[in-house]
Amino acid sequence: MADAVTPGFRRVREATKALDVGSPAALRAFLETGYRLAQAEDDRVAVFRILADPTTGAAVRAAAEHALDVDTPEALRYFLEHGRYEADA
Repeated sequence: MADAVTPGFRRVREATKALDVGSPAALRAFLETGYRLAQAEDDRVAVFRILADPTTGAAVRAAAEHALDVDTPEALRYFLEHGRYEADA
């Protein structure tokens, strides 16, 4: 599973597209908005994987569902970096 450091599928795909174009404008667009949106999609997949795991506890499951209900890139990232560990404590 992708974590905060390992790029997920969408981040890799979008970065590769920007590099293939090779223009400063394409790279700038990826860094300014494309990365954030691609990371949010990768994070959403990671949250769903946590929910699909039968060993996920009730508190972590509730925190994951809340992050998906809020559905902002920041909420998803917070859950993956902090919320799942806080809920599991």
